[in-house]
Amino acid sequence: MKKRIILNTFYTLGIVISVVGLKWAWQNANYPVMALLVATALFFLYLKINIVKEVKSDLKEKEAQVNAMPKKEID
Repeated sequence: MKKRIILNTFYTLGIVISVVGLKWAWQNANYPVMALLVATALFFLYLKINIVKEVKSDLKEKEAQVNAMPKKEID
């Protein structure tokens, strides 16, 4: 789980850096760099969506396991 949180943070950082780079490239009319940064941002966004889906499914599985466990009666 820690690995996924770190990856999610890395992907978010990549998206932010790409957006900041896009602003810089737009101001300097550097279109090839803009295309590269758009592709990079989309790639990070794709990875981020996938990792969020994985975490959600894992949490649902763990919740189902916890709910399936027999509950102890309180005396």
